[in-house]
Amino acid sequence: MKSARTAIRLSVIVACAMNLCACSHLSKEAEEIIGTYYNTELSQTDPVMELHKDAKCIIRAIKPGILTYSVDGKWNVENDSLIVTLDPESMTFEGDSTLIGRIPTRIAQKVVSYNDFSLQLETDGITYLYQRRK
Repeated sequence: MKSARTAIRLSVIVACAMNLCACSHLSKEAEEIIGTYYNTELSQTDPVMELHKDAKCIIRAIKPGILTYSVDGKWNVENDSLIVTLDPESMTFEGDSTLIGRIPTRIAQKVVSYNDFSLQLETDGITYLYQRRK
């Protein structure tokens, strides 16, 4: 009887631990902006940001016809800002790699507004509009 209770307790602990590991720990605001975002002035076909529900992301820099590169990372919304932590080692590119500068490991942009169709982010007083496609 005692071993059965121990087994049940252990099963509950394991289930709780697995549930915690499966969570992305995204904030409520982050869960509302999950999606794929385009800067249509740069590209209609390549998104500049992919914000996934598992808190992973892909950020791209696009210079049409010259260079496109992407970097994987993690993301969340904290204190009204989109926070992205990038892994420069994950970078892939097409085009002239000599134009790639230093890849930041952390990006913070204030979330100005968002809806089902767009996301506005502010950096250094400049507001950037990204179109959302699901």
